[in-house]
Amino acid sequence: GRTVAQILGRWCVQKGFVYVPKSIQPHRMLENANVLDFALSDDHMATLDQLTTPENLQTFLGLYKKCVNRDTSKDGTMDGVKRDITID
Repeated sequence: GRTVAQILGRWCVQKGFVYVPKSIQPHRMLENANVLDFALSDDHMATLDQLTTPENLQTFLGLYKKCVNRDTSKDGTMDGVKRDITID
């Protein structure tokens, strides 16, 4: 079996997205690296693609802005911090 993280990581790889998982746990680092030894079927890819709705992208954008502020901001401001995402 595969974990949810591996499935989504593989989806990113097959879509041609840059896949940069984040973890400090050694077992999760190994898990995250194991996305190149399997492929998702066309049906599975289509199912995951259907989750990418405009509403879900807006939800993601809100979470992204919250997290990028928390994790990137040095002085509590958003000056110089990339806050936009590219949606094609």
